[in-house]
Amino acid sequence: MALTASSEVVASAVLVAIQAQAVAQGINETFYGDQTQINKTPAVCVTPGNKTREFQGASLMTLNTFETYVFVYYGKIQDVQQNLHGAQTLADALEGVVQTDITLGGIVTATLCIQNEPGMINKMGSLMMGNRMTFQSFSKTRLP
Repeated sequence: MALTASSEVVASAVLVAIQAQAVAQGINETFYGDQTQINKTPAVCVTPGNKTREFQGASLMTLNTFETYVFVYYGKIQDVQQNLHGAQTLADALEGVVQTDITLGGIVTATLCIQNEPGMINKMGSLMMGNRMTFQSFSKTRLP
């Protein structure tokens, strides 16, 4: 597969990787894009983030850098310690799921989780425990 210059393609590949392991990881719902309502937890939302491009040499080659955000909603807070352990364990596992194929099927040269932030999230008027993960991917493409 050819390297991509599309953040949509990268985010979709991250979602597919997570969906392939959703049952094994105990994830009840997966979504493309953050959601206003989460009906079943744990749930994971994947959304494209920032994309930057810079020239690489004089041949119209560009280095593309993509950020993809993965929001992990573990569940409504009942016991902070238990919920935090559960959310962090799931987020840590998702790092490995996405990075199992760091090229995301050959569309990027590398993917790395550069940030994994645990915290409380206000969703649907309730506090939930979860994580916001940032995956950074790289590719090189040529301008037309």
